[in-house]
Amino acid sequence: MTGRRVTQLSQPLVCSLTAAPIRCGHFPFLERPRPTRPFSLPPSVPVVLLRQLKVLISGGAGFIGSLTALRLSEQGHEVTVLDNLAPPGHAAVPELPAGVRLVQGDVRNRDDWVAALEGAEVILHLADHHDYLPAFSKLFQVNAVGTALLCELLVDRKTLVRRLVVGSSLAVYGEGRYRCPQDGEVFPEPRPAEALDRGAWEPLCPRCAGPLAPLTTDETATRPSSVYGLSKLAQEEIACLVGPRHGIETIVLRYGVVQGGSQPFQNAYYGALRIFALRLALDRPIVLFEDGNQLRDFVDVDDVARANVLAIGPLAPGVYNVASGRANAVSELARILLRVAERDGTPETPGLYRLGDPRHVIADVTRLKAAGWEPKQNLEGTVRDYWQWLREQPNLDSYFEGADHLMERTGTVRVAR
Repeated sequence: MTGRRVTQLSQPLVCSLTAAPIRCGHFPFLERPRPTRPFSLPPSVPVVLLRQLKVLISGGAGFIGSLTALRLSEQGHEVTVLDNLAPPGHAAVPELPAGVRLVQGDVRNRDDWVAALEGAEVILHLADHHDYLPAFSKLFQVNAVGTALLCELLVDRKTLVRRLVVGSSLAVYGEGRYRCPQDGEVFPEPRPAEALDRGAWEPLCPRCAGPLAPLTTDETATRPSSVYGLSKLAQEEIACLVGPRHGIETIVLRYGVVQGGSQPFQNAYYGALRIFALRLALDRPIVLFEDGNQLRDFVDVDDVARANVLAIGPLAPGVYNVASGRANAVSELARILLRVAERDGTPETPGLYRLGDPRHVIADVTRLKAAGWEPKQNLEGTVRDYWQWLREQPNLDSYFEGADHLMERTGTVRVAR
């Protein structure tokens, strides 16, 4: 982005809740498992009250950010959005609520941050680069360096900001937590390519090499198995180290697999529902990675937006999982979609896998529930919303094969022998 554009959207475009806080982990982040220090703030840090606030949302024109901007505007907050509007996944003219100030800029650009930060009291830092392709340097430039630049400005410019909320991901957990019948609770290493090539999908106990049962993973142990997860953990560490030292309440929200209506179909990272629905819309069979029995924690975008709104005010500083807390097999997601779309057929399992994917991801959401948040939408409702929205979109075929073929060429997607 070579310049920035600031727009005041005057018309709509077509289109005490606390829990015992958990501190972000500490470097080195490759310690396994990583114990968690108590998260504490200096006595001088003020509490953000429930009143009309000036809120800056980075990534506020995206899937999660735009709905969050709408919810905050409905509550009377004054919202500024910083977004580069880069394709894929962004419309040329974003749909944002009336009165929202739009700063078109990049989180890697100091001047764009300066323009967006004017008057801000609370920051929802949702800008994020996520990709299955090996763009490792960009992942860190946007997610980690962009956050470091923000923190640098908050310290250097003595802004009005007193609360920073960082949108993170369950990807920081890698394979997460399992139980071994012999060795109890364990945290397995990422599955090796050699095992995946043989179609050995389940992780094994790192102590006895026996079978494991997946457990929900709480906020205390981070073990990223992908470069994306590593970049998000670095982002968290920067914010949690710098923020409290300078009187800024800091919250990290680790999102599950966020799905729902208006989810961009142009970006391959947006998950199984996106590609399953796209294939059905183009009269093609659903294809499952691995054997389809991998478990995921799907959460509706509206539930995530409600968590974001909670985080700007009464939520205690610390780290929270934002997910459903329910385990759903990817094959079950496919069956729900077939039922919602009123289609026949059986998903195919040709033995494809994506290197670096965890086998099972299930979040423990006890802490956020204790703060008064509950996921309201069930998976079938989320699938129905997305299917209805997708069928109204034009030119679906132009986004179908490009990213998937590129992942195959780069070795990100492979076939078990």
